[in-house]
Amino acid sequence: MTAIPSLARGRSCEGCTVCCKLPEAASVKKPAQTWCTHCTIGDGCRIYDQRPDECRSFYCGWVLDAGLDDAWRPERSRMLVKFEPGRIIIHVDKDRKGAWRREPFLTQIRSWAQAALLHRGEVIIWDGPDRLRIAPNGEAVKAAEPQRR
Repeated sequence: MTAIPSLARGRSCEGCTVCCKLPEAASVKKPAQTWCTHCTIGDGCRIYDQRPDECRSFYCGWVLDAGLDDAWRPERSRMLVKFEPGRIIIHVDKDRKGAWRREPFLTQIRSWAQAALLHRGEVIIWDGPDRLRIAPNGEAVKAAEPQRR
């Protein structure tokens, strides 16, 4: 069974289903940027108790990091942050392409990119279907790679 991480105080996934759309979920054959067939939008997963480990182990950065304010709330920003060892991945809804370039997001992303550079890490943004590597000045370099959760 997958361990549940500590959620930021007062945060939950309740009412948000953005993770059921933006990243790929190979175990249920769901491509990125499409709604999962098991999702009731805004309500949740219809197979929650039997959901695959890929979904069971996923927690977005907003529910984990109290430092991300409500602007980062996925159903509001239409962006999903995932913290991984050595990198931060941000999925941006294809219908909000470029949203990461606006404030308050860009300043935070630049800060993460600066910290990542110092530690040989990276910040990756999936801006709709485009994979971008972000430099500390906010410059984006396009790179190809399949989207992953």
